[in-house]
Amino acid sequence: MEALIHNLKLSWHSIKRAPLPYALTLLILSLGLGTFFSNATLYYWMNRDPIPEKSQTLFMARMNSTPGDCTDCFEPPRVISYMDVQKMSGSGITSAEAAMYSSNAYAKTVENQQATPSQVELRVTQRDFFKLFNVPFLQGETWPDNKARMEVVISKNTAIKFFGRTEVVGQDMLIDDQLYKVIGVLDDWSMLPRLYDVNGRRSAEPVEDIYIPLETAYDLAIQSNTQNSFFDVDWDGDMATYPQMARTNFVNQLQFWVQLDSPEKVQQYQQYLKNLVQDEKAAGRHTRPEGNKLDNILNVQKALRATNDQLDAFALVASLFLLVCVVNASHLSLNRYMANQYEFSLRRALGASRWQLQSQIMADVLVSSALAFAAALLFAQLGLWTINSLLPGTRALASWDWQMLSVMALFVMLISYLVTLYPALKTSFSPLNQQLKQ
Repeated sequence: MEALIHNLKLSWHSIKRAPLPYALTLLILSLGLGTFFSNATLYYWMNRDPIPEKSQTLFMARMNSTPGDCTDCFEPPRVISYMDVQKMSGSGITSAEAAMYSSNAYAKTVENQQATPSQVELRVTQRDFFKLFNVPFLQGETWPDNKARMEVVISKNTAIKFFGRTEVVGQDMLIDDQLYKVIGVLDDWSMLPRLYDVNGRRSAEPVEDIYIPLETAYDLAIQSNTQNSFFDVDWDGDMATYPQMARTNFVNQLQFWVQLDSPEKVQQYQQYLKNLVQDEKAAGRHTRPEGNKLDNILNVQKALRATNDQLDAFALVASLFLLVCVVNASHLSLNRYMANQYEFSLRRALGASRWQLQSQIMADVLVSSALAFAAALLFAQLGLWTINSLLPGTRALASWDWQMLSVMALFVMLISYLVTLYPALKTSFSPLNQQLKQ
């Protein structure tokens, strides 16, 4: 320990003797690391497994039932109709299943009806949604069945925002001037990326504020705010007829998620969908080629072509920029070590072993790593602010956890070592007489 403290003091004295070259090396290195970390942070959140305990059992199911004769159309639509969901539900094979879509509305409390309504994000879904994605409840519970009811589940933040507390089960809310009763409050919960709804490249957005039963949303003509497609629908636009029209026509706005707990269940459900298509074709209701899809939650972004290519491009550019910074920092570090070569040569002449010299260089790496890590975090935060201003949909991803910070710290130490590797080898293994002559 005494040797380490001594080497750290020598490193600090070396920095004070030539602060400007060291500061320039540190600036270049931390700028490259900060740029890399800001992009790596977004890339990490967008490509992580948000629900590892269940990710292998969650699937988004689709059928190619869109009307219209198209002999080479094998890809099912991104979203399906209410009719499709009714046919695909109730197989007895799934352990949980829920149809859903997103919407928005304006809400306020009954006690504060004179207040200006606040905009809220809605998740229109069924009772198994909370089971599918392990959504925790703080108060109350979900709906007892999938029937229409004027009851909602709200997030913890929504409860605090509108009521100032979380004990609000049984309270009333006005949502688009419709009266609902709060039956449940969710605990702190987030899912990044939000893979249960990647339509419109919204997987980076936070979870919704309020959850409304699917049947209630259809009764009230609440439509999707991401994708709402009409196929062969003869409708005059009268919202009074929307509930019946949307339930009996190809009004595609739903995603349908199922939980299949084993590979055997997956095969059984695939066969169930295949039999369903054959029955539909026999009845003349399925004119397109069979194109059933069961997309695992980890593959759904790719399946729906909803990956963020901009983030991939930024990550590549950041990696190349880091490489350039490392090369330049290594060159500056070589110059600094060559300027101190006489000191290293004198220590060797006095009997210092190469291992002792390497210990001194590792102390330099520790000091450089600590300073570079602090500066890189600052540059990374600035980079995240910049990216979030250019891509507002990534704002929910601009955060670090302890695991990420630990990996970043180890990465900084590795890069700092690589920067000093060649100068260290040249200083420690060059012929001593040649060094003393210089």
